[in-house]
Order: sequence, then structure tokens, then C-alpha cells
Amino acid sequence: MLAATMPLRPEILAPAGDRASLEAAVRAGADAVYFGLQSFNARARAENFTEQDLPELMRFLHTNGTKGYVALNTLAFDAELPAVEQAIRACAAAGVDAVIVQDLGVARLCQAVAPALPLHASTQMTCTDAGAVNYAKALGAKRVVLARELSLDDIDAIGKATDVELEVFVHGALCISYSGQCLTSEALGGRSANRGACAQACRLPYELVVDGQLRPLADVAYLLSPQDLEASAVVPKLVEMGVRSFKIEGRLKGPHYVAATTRLYREAIDASVGQGEKPAERTRQVALQTYTRGSDVGFFEGVNHQRLVEGKLCEHRGLQVGHVLGTQKRRQHTYVHTHVTAELRRGDGLLIEGGRVGAGEVGGRVWGLVRKHKDVEAAAAGEDVLVWLGPDVDAASVRAGRRVFRTDDPGAKKAIEAQLAHAHTRAIDIDVVGELGQAFVFTATNSKGVRVVVNGDTPLQVAKQRPLTVAALRDQLGRLGGTPYHLGELRVQMPTDALVPISSLNRARRALVEALTVASEQAWPTTSVTCRSLLEQMPLAVTRTAPAGIYFLCRSLAQARAALAAGADGVYLDFLELTGTGEALRALKGEGAAFVGVAPPRIRKPGEDKIDRFLLGLAPDAVLVRGLGALAELRPQSTGPLFIGDFSLNVANHMSAKTVLSAGLSAFTPSFDLDAKQLQALLDPSLAAHAEVVIHNPMPLFHMEHCVIAALLSKGRDHRTCGRPCETHKVSLRDRAGMEHPVEADVGCRNTVFHAAAQSAAAWAGALKKAGVGRFRVELVREPPAEVASLVQIYRDLLEGRMDATAARHVLKTASGYGVVSGSLRVV
Repeated sequence: MLAATMPLRPEILAPAGDRASLEAAVRAGADAVYFGLQSFNARARAENFTEQDLPELMRFLHTNGTKGYVALNTLAFDAELPAVEQAIRACAAAGVDAVIVQDLGVARLCQAVAPALPLHASTQMTCTDAGAVNYAKALGAKRVVLARELSLDDIDAIGKATDVELEVFVHGALCISYSGQCLTSEALGGRSANRGACAQACRLPYELVVDGQLRPLADVAYLLSPQDLEASAVVPKLVEMGVRSFKIEGRLKGPHYVAATTRLYREAIDASVGQGEKPAERTRQVALQTYTRGSDVGFFEGVNHQRLVEGKLCEHRGLQVGHVLGTQKRRQHTYVHTHVTAELRRGDGLLIEGGRVGAGEVGGRVWGLVRKHKDVEAAAAGEDVLVWLGPDVDAASVRAGRRVFRTDDPGAKKAIEAQLAHAHTRAIDIDVVGELGQAFVFTATNSKGVRVVVNGDTPLQVAKQRPLTVAALRDQLGRLGGTPYHLGELRVQMPTDALVPISSLNRARRALVEALTVASEQAWPTTSVTCRSLLEQMPLAVTRTAPAGIYFLCRSLAQARAALAAGADGVYLDFLELTGTGEALRALKGEGAAFVGVAPPRIRKPGEDKIDRFLLGLAPDAVLVRGLGALAELRPQSTGPLFIGDFSLNVANHMSAKTVLSAGLSAFTPSFDLDAKQLQALLDPSLAAHAEVVIHNPMPLFHMEHCVIAALLSKGRDHRTCGRPCETHKVSLRDRAGMEHPVEADVGCRNTVFHAAAQSAAAWAGALKKAGVGRFRVELVREPPAEVASLVQIYRDLLEGRMDATAARHVLKTASGYGVVSGSLRVV
């Protein structure tokens, strides 16, 4: 249980995409940093580090009293597991303080290879309730990084239901999609977010299509681009709840950002535990100035669909410093007449927003400032000034009313650099004990509890004139400049008339620092287990095998009836709003359906497990298991519904497949991150019979807490005030290529954006069936009954050998408006 009385001092965890950022984090006072190696980390575009860098890197961090966590937080394919094993061994040998993982199989491998090496469950595991957290604990996780979509109440509920350390993001970029559940980059361009190669399609412009008609949105274009997270104001509440680690996002950002944000949360946390004043507004402003796309508290205060996404800008814009009053000609140049709401100086970088997708946007440096007809170096808040952005900037098109943002503040950068020149140091407490005629003994203890003892090289003597005072000792032992330490508490037990040579004290002080450095080094033991031997040891425990056939996941009763009438072996009811699920199931069973399964929402927050219980109470033939919380609750059984693990469990290798099957599943659905070649490699004879392969589906691109429908078709902040336009309108997002991607809301008002074109595995169906796969699934979104019936016929003919793959692909390509694509299955 998390403590709710005297708050413990939590950890500040800073990002490090390169060495400069890592050192900035340390000097700014981070308790820990997280960084990636060249592979298997969720920020592949960062500079990252090599396995060879690790020993020196960890020595530097530990010498400075800072922990280092390595992100191995991507899905791994079977062919990569030996390299993952080697990375784990390198982390253990270097004394890495923890590895952060997403893949369930990689978690099992970490525990087998280096059982003492601490394991942290990445936010990519999509842990949104206590069940998921406890499942991660069962895999060996000492800490879980919670999903960023949780409110303070959600976090508090989880904390009270588990004894696992909790870590939350408090600053930086917010993904619009749940981490670990975004398939957009993979589906559109073969760049998997689950593999660290996110293409940030959420930051692109989209148009809103409502009931088939384009809905004008004026300047709002970036419909899926949320503002950044800035949660310094809620730090006291998170500290009170017992959250152990406060994480700053930003491994793709530079050292100024890392230093400024670390400093902000250092001050906020210190104030929350009674060790300082809360950060000044200037500290917050400096942090935001380094990088911001607008800022908000994210989901900590609950859902607010009107606030999360502004939609006008998608990149760094800095802080708003005014708005445009108009333009004026002066000295043959066009000046922007600006009302200033914050101090503005010559040399600052400015951005004047444009219209939709930045049309007419103007940016540049402040070359000149004019106030009351006089050139000035700076303008104060509340003043009206003329701003010249230099000879290369055409400001004539700037419109009155546009907001003005400061994108760069040279003065703030200098302030950050000045702060870093006075690096944050850690306290060491020193005990000095000695008797006349004997060498003194120094004992030093650092803030991490590391304790070292150094014996003096000179015996204590009786002072003839000036005995050694406590003040003199403090002066000598406090000379720790150039080290990561400062003197904390000094305790002395020596005769009052004793004397120690100053040179001896200096040598002892240097020896203490060196001893603390050596004592901070560590290495975790490793075993002889290899990825191959572990896989051989892992049992394939399947209580009941799911029957073969072709099954349709339907979003309406009409689709389900059409599928069954056309010859589908069964259906899943995935009614996103749940309404009518029980009635539909009973109707279909009454009409003779042999197999009717149900699908719960993909995300389950605290208290939402009642939805799972409701669906189980309908006595379905099968239940799709979509999250780790539900997986944790399964118990192998010989009767009752079958449990089928869905794609959202992110099974990408044999280890993760065996892990989820052993929880009580009858089959698993392979991850959509696998291309066709990798899918076939996974589904060898040992696993093929236990797989349910999605052979056709409009790929679920984004799965998000944010409701686009409520945000743009209402003024409501959540389901209580939005008027539920999702029940009366069909909404799609049109991308730059003109494709219209359906948006559907589930019972929790979470949105899924589906690909406009269905992905088909028809080309590989024969090989999969030959390998032993017997269970296939087709997923529907908005297909009318006639198209559903056609899909049943096409895929049944394909799987039963009456149609070859070429013919099937040809028919599928002409069957609907956008045809079908290979999507994530294409082999590059």
C-alpha cells in the first residue's frame, strides 16, 4: 500500500537522449536518468548510447549519486532475442539500476538472465488499473510506469490496491494514443511506434467529415495533436499519494530543456516534502520556454475534451507574449504593431501564428523594438510596441488579432547555463571518532545510504596550543568543491584537546570521496540461462484449444446476422457502446448461432472491471482478453467461455506467446507489428494451432482517451456534458491524401480511429493454414450487411481452396471504396 501520511521524497527521472543531456540532468539535480541503447528502445531517433558506453556511463552517474535506467522498451521479434539477451547482460555487468521493458517475453528473459537486476514495466505495457500493475509485478516488475491517461483519482485507486512502486509522467509530449496501442505509423508506413520508430502521424493536419459532409473548422487543423504536459502544480498531490518517481519526457530534446525541466520538478518536489519553497513562476516559464506546444495538466484532473487539443499548432511555439494590433511602415520596413503581455527583448525569437495549417505564419528574430517612437532594447508587459523581424521577413500579411509567441529566449538559455555552472550536489554526513594516540576514523554516508569508512594516517595528539575544533573540522571536511557532494551533518567524538594535522584531514577527505565512488559501483549477477534454453523450459500450457474456423468481429447486430447467414463459424460482438450486447447475444443464440463471443473495451481503468463481469454474465462462448488487468484475473478452466488474447497484448515472439497462453488463454492473436515474414516465423508448428490470426480488418490506428467527436461537435468536457453526438453522427477524419478514416467511440467515450482501407492477409492465408493455423478472424467497422456477406464468401473460398490469393486480392480490391492494403504485413 502507498503511504498517505508523511510523504517520502520521490525521485525525479530525467530523459537523456545523448551525453550532453545526461550531464545536464545530473547537474540540475535529477535523482535518476533514463536512456536507450542503439536498439530496442522507444526513441530510435535519439542519439542513444552503446553497450560499450555503459560501464563508464554508470560510473559517472553513480559517482554523482544518480541512478541510470536503460530503456529496452520495445517489442522484440524472435530473431532479435539473442541480441536482447546480450543487452541485458551488458546492463547487469555495468550495474544499471533498472531496465524498462514493454515486451512480456523480454520481461521473462530479464528475470531469467539477471534476476537481481531491477525491472520496470514501461508505459508501453498500457497499465491502467491495479490488475495490470499486479500482472507486471508477477512478471518481476519492481516499478510500473502508469499510462498517461490516468487521473489523480485513478492513480490513487491503483496505489491503494498494490504495493508496486508507481511512476508517472509529469512533463513533456503527450501521445494522443495510449502508449503501446498506437498502430498508425506501422499501418501507414511500416514504422512501428512499438518499435521506437513513431512517425508522429498524430501531429499532421486532418479535416472533419460528419455524416459524409466536410465540417469547416476555421483555423483548427491538428485534430489529434495534444498540448504538452506540465504538471508541476499537481506535484504535491502526487507526492501525498506516494508516487515514487516523477518522469520527464524528452529523449529527443536537448540539454537546455532537460536542465530547465529537471530544475522545475526538483524545486516542486523539494517544496512538497518540506525542503524548500515552491518553484517561482519564472522557473516554470523558463522550463516551458525551452520547448512547448502549449501546456496543460493532461488527464490528471480528469477528461476535458475541450482543453487537451487546441488544434492550431503542432510544433514548438514557446510562450505567448502578446497579440498583433496591426502593421506599420517605418524606415522602409514593415513593423508588427504588438500588444506585449510578457517582457520582450531584442534578439528573442518570435512566431506570429497564421491561419489553417500555418498559412501566413511569420517567424524570425526581434531585430528592432520601437516604443513611443524611440528604439528600445526591451518592452515590458502591458506595453504596445512596434516589432521589426528583420529584412528577410515579410510581415505585410500579418493579420490583427493573431497571437505572438516567443520561440527562443537567449536570456533564459544563459540563465540555465549559469545554473548548471553551479551543479546540484548531494549531501554526505560524516562521523569523526578518535582517541588520543590512535588514528581517527571517518565514516561517510551519502543520500543513497551508501556508507564508507576511512582510517586516518596519523594518530591523535594532545594540542599544545590550538586544539582541533568542530568548526575547523567542518571547514576542512566541507572543502568538497569539484566533487558531487557537499557536507551535511557532522558528528564528532574526539577529546576536546586533540590535534590532527591539516594535511592528514585533507588526505582523509579525498579518500572518503574516492571510497564513496568505488562503493557506488555495482554489478548484478547473471545466470547461464539463454534465450534459447529459457524458451525450451517454458511450458506451453493451454487448457482448452479453441475450435478452428473463420470468425467475424461485428459492431452491430445486422453485421453479425449477415456474417452468420453467409456461413461464418461464429461472431464476436464488439458493440463499442455496449448497448444492446446482451439482447443481441440472446437473439443470435436463439436463432441457432453456434458461437457468439464478446469483446470488452480495450482499456480498463479502476472500477471498470464491472464491464468485464457484465459481459461474462451474458454467458458468451468466448471473451476477447485485451489488457493485462483482465489477463491477470484468468484462471485455466475446462468449462465456460473460451478466452482469446487479442492483438492489444502485443505478442510478438514465442516467449510472450507462451507467457500469455499460460495465463489461461485458449488462443492468442499475434501483434499487428509483425510483417508477413515475421508472422509466419512466429506461427511455427509449436504455436500455429493456438493462434487466432486477423486475416482482414480496417486497422485500429489510434486508440485514445480524447474524444474527437465531443471536442468538435459539442462544448462539453466529458460524457456528462457533451450531449453524446457520437450517437447521432458518423464522424471520420480526412487525411492529406483524401482518405476518410472512421472514428468510433466506445462505452468509456474513448475513440478509435480506423484505417479507411482494410488490411488483408489473403496473400499469406495459404501458408498460414499449411503451417497449422486453423482459426482466422475478420474485423468489421461500418461495412453494410451485403459487404459482410461478400467478405464471408471470399475468405471461406480462399481458406477452403476454391479461390487463390491473387483472385481473392483482386475481388477485395474492388469490393469497397478504398479496396484493401497490405499495411503492416508488407515485407520491406
